[in-house]
Amino acid sequence: MLPMILLFVALFAWGAHIAWRWKQARDFAPEVLAARKESGEIPADVTDAEFTDLYLRSEGPRAPTYFFACATIMAVLLAPFVAAFNMVWRAMWEASGKSPVFETGTLIHTFSVFLAIMAFMILLLAVAMRRYYALMPPNLKQVVRDLNGGLT
Repeated sequence: MLPMILLFVALFAWGAHIAWRWKQARDFAPEVLAARKESGEIPADVTDAEFTDLYLRSEGPRAPTYFFACATIMAVLLAPFVAAFNMVWRAMWEASGKSPVFETGTLIHTFSVFLAIMAFMILLLAVAMRRYYALMPPNLKQVVRDLNGGLT
């Protein structure tokens, strides 16, 4: 029970750190806007709210947020995934004649559980990274260029 509690405490601390980084980025956006307006890189009619939204899209901690989401999903779904895998394994074992080589807890079973967990993690990360790159926002340089009407 203690390892589960420690796992969820660590996930909570990680999530709190990422939330704090999002807040820092949101709080820093008006300073960046003021400095860019002062240097003439951004037109004076750009509002704080408009720039803050664009700044968070381009400079917010998106990748750590995706990794945190994947880790949380794995922490929550690992036990049900292994339970489902073992149910399927036992059903196949019983249907095949209950060979002692494939009994639950043997080396082949343990290795198969490991491979299934790794495949699940890889699939989850592949989906997350595909979404991350499909929704990739522009970087700050591109945001500034677009705010200037594409003239930079």
